[in-house]
Amino acid sequence: MRRSYSDRIFLFLSVLLIFYIGWFIINSFSRISRDPEEEMAYLHAISGSLPIVHNVHLCTSNEIDLIIIIISSGSNFLERQAIRETWGSISHIMNVHSQRLFVVGYHSSNNLYKDLSNEAHNEQDLLYLTIDDDLMTLKELHAYRWLDKYCPNVTFTFKTDDDLFVNSFLLHELIQELKTNPDKFQNRYLYNHSLDSLFLAHLNPDAHTFLFGWAFEPGKPERNASVSPYYVSYKEYSKELYPHYCSSFGYLMDSKTRNLLVEEGFNDKYPFRFSDIFITGILPERLNFICDSLPFTYHQGTTQDCIDIIKLHNKKTLKLSTPPLIVCSTGRHVAQNTFSDYYRIWSVLKFFFSNQISSTRSRKSKD
Repeated sequence: MRRSYSDRIFLFLSVLLIFYIGWFIINSFSRISRDPEEEMAYLHAISGSLPIVHNVHLCTSNEIDLIIIIISSGSNFLERQAIRETWGSISHIMNVHSQRLFVVGYHSSNNLYKDLSNEAHNEQDLLYLTIDDDLMTLKELHAYRWLDKYCPNVTFTFKTDDDLFVNSFLLHELIQELKTNPDKFQNRYLYNHSLDSLFLAHLNPDAHTFLFGWAFEPGKPERNASVSPYYVSYKEYSKELYPHYCSSFGYLMDSKTRNLLVEEGFNDKYPFRFSDIFITGILPERLNFICDSLPFTYHQGTTQDCIDIIKLHNKKTLKLSTPPLIVCSTGRHVAQNTFSDYYRIWSVLKFFFSNQISSTRSRKSKD
């Protein structure tokens, strides 16, 4: 009996030792395989409460009207390059100056530091944060905090994701309207759609509530644990309905509203993981306002659908009652390796906005 008991103890200790040795080997391998230069840069950034890599001169020009924040992941090099060569290539058109900023987080095991550093050096449009790359809400909040410090003079921020296509011509045209004679806002239209709500929100000196996007009505959280990754426990979110919020496809805010949301958002030690619901729904609900609807179309579907919608709203069809398209999904949104989608949509969009491109080029040549 005693021997049997001793054997069980010996077996238990042997198994425990094997597990410990295995853990030690794996952990040691992880430390050895990690890029020491990356680890040093990460620790330096943490100690100084700084990003790992950033361009502090992004907004040195006082003429910038719009910052386009594009939430990305470290390994999404092809998505970022496709955007730079298509809809993100516009920086000055229709008397509007803009800058793009890709936001990526840190991942301890992907060893991308050198590649991301080279990309940031060459493109000057990358914000590489110490925040875990998978924590979308915190990445976005920290990006906005960075804007408050390094881009304080920029009025408008448009947030989107790197698997989406933004009609950047229409976005710049909207900003042009908002900055041109803002006091004369009655009966201001863009493609036969009223801009009154945007002007009223922007001009109200007593309110910090300029937040517009693809607005959703309150819906029920997913409580079925087998449905991944959208399952939400009552511990995460206790209410039966989400608040009114705007889709992560893209939303426009002014700097006052953005800073108000950031201040409120950092009051949460563990902010809700779905960034669009948290930033455009939960936070505005606490602050007694909502994310309102932009007077344009958002589309989640095929690339051909997106192209067809753009063709419907060229300069010869201004009387259509359906609003023009501002954001649509690409194949990357459903994890397809279809980087050509960005270029296909862009070629169609450029054709219909060729007049704006030509007029901007002619002004530059005169300058």
